[in-house]
Amino acid sequence: MVIKLTDIIKESKVSFLTENFKSSILRKLSMGNNNSLDRDLYTYLAKQGFRASEIKDSQIKKVTKLPTKGVAIAVTSKKVNLRAKGNRYWERDVEIDRGTIVTVFKDGKTLWYTKSWRNKDVQVGNPTSWGAEDYRTFGLNKYGWQSPKAVKGIDGIKYYHITLEEDQPYMGGKEIRKLRADIQAGSFRFRDEKSFKDENKRRYEDAIRDLYDDPEKVQAKIKKAKDYSDKLIQGLIGGKPNAESKKLMSQQNSKDMTDEMKAMAVLKDIADGMDRFYDKVRYYQQALEEDERMKKKFPDNEYMGNQASKYGKEVAETSNLITQGKFRGFF
Repeated sequence: MVIKLTDIIKESKVSFLTENFKSSILRKLSMGNNNSLDRDLYTYLAKQGFRASEIKDSQIKKVTKLPTKGVAIAVTSKKVNLRAKGNRYWERDVEIDRGTIVTVFKDGKTLWYTKSWRNKDVQVGNPTSWGAEDYRTFGLNKYGWQSPKAVKGIDGIKYYHITLEEDQPYMGGKEIRKLRADIQAGSFRFRDEKSFKDENKRRYEDAIRDLYDDPEKVQAKIKKAKDYSDKLIQGLIGGKPNAESKKLMSQQNSKDMTDEMKAMAVLKDIADGMDRFYDKVRYYQQALEEDERMKKKFPDNEYMGNQASKYGKEVAETSNLITQGKFRGFF
């Protein structure tokens, strides 16, 4: 699949105001009781290309069987009693009213999510993994009543089904999906392949402009890292997939990540890594200038004016990591 930057909905915090929803169903499900849907779900769905403000009631189907594709919001059609399950002494039976959102499914599976104090964005994952106690489900989040089997057993349960097929008008298809703002990652700011390359070129030229006394080997390492990152960006968002970009995407091995999400994660890694790389180049340049001053000031002291080589080595080592696709392995 060719990933276009215009196919990626901005991952940053999205504020969905219910008054802007065209669907009265979503407005109702997103307002009222404590178990209503909130921005956490809509932020996650935005990453799948879903635009909550664009869907209409006619595009949401009410069904009695759990769909195996798309999003399904499980809602009670009458007052029911959910008995306590498991051996947790604090669990109690609970009576819930008609219209209560029990949980939300995607492709027939429960959506489990977590949020950390460091990262306010919703992270969907597997509750059996490390840190499972931090996972919860959208809606009621009642222990023992979160799995597809358990929810199917609730008397009178209904599902509001939303398909996530690309051809739907509320989805961010190639013709209608728009990037609402620049993707911000580190200090790189870019909208498409050309703007990334322009920024990369500018920073590269800034980095080597005054390095005429720089050893040729280090200059070559700087250019090699710059050219490699350009190639990755071309593969990810330039419409020309290559082996290098495909390899990095394949390393994003979460089953819950779409291709767009994988591309976004790789883009962030590249931008952050190149940002740190150019920091090292800048330190190297400063060391060269300082070495020159020290040699003039202390011409007879062999221990003065020889710090640049250390930073030059760091630049070369970091370039080697980058050209191996390792954008996280250095600071």
